[in-house]
Amino acid sequence: MKSGSGAISTLELNPEEVKNESVIGFDIPSHLAKILIEYRESVAPAHIGYRPTRLFVHTGGAPKAQSTVAYLVGTYAKRRAGITLTPHQFRHLAAKIMLDANPGNFKGVKQVLGHKNLKTTLTYAGMDSRRADRHHQVLIEQAVARQMPQPKRRRGKGMVSDAPRI
Repeated sequence: MKSGSGAISTLELNPEEVKNESVIGFDIPSHLAKILIEYRESVAPAHIGYRPTRLFVHTGGAPKAQSTVAYLVGTYAKRRAGITLTPHQFRHLAAKIMLDANPGNFKGVKQVLGHKNLKTTLTYAGMDSRRADRHHQVLIEQAVARQMPQPKRRRGKGMVSDAPRI
């Protein structure tokens, strides 16, 4: 694990912890990795008597059910952001954000969501032409802004003004 501002760590999930039984890894901020490690190495053992192999466990050490974790995610989203969001909707949101920022990046979404087949990921293609149009408009606006002459600043005694003199 790296340290310092902007440092990242990798969170890897074993096949038995993933719906499609594939190893999957995510880069996460190092400060978040430190919190997860502290929980697994110190907090959880203090409550259940040993280091758990899963992240979400009951006080007896048994893994929490998927429905329980889904409830916790939904409760946290409601409390912190004021929205109703299931873990599955959270995945849809991640895909939407990625595709809005980079239309057509279905391979990137496939990797993040851990899909085995690109056809599964292509279900997120529904509004891709609108995404591409919005992205194209932003690129045009940025290109035009770079080409616009910058107003010359006049320096006088006391004031600096970009306004033309009349």
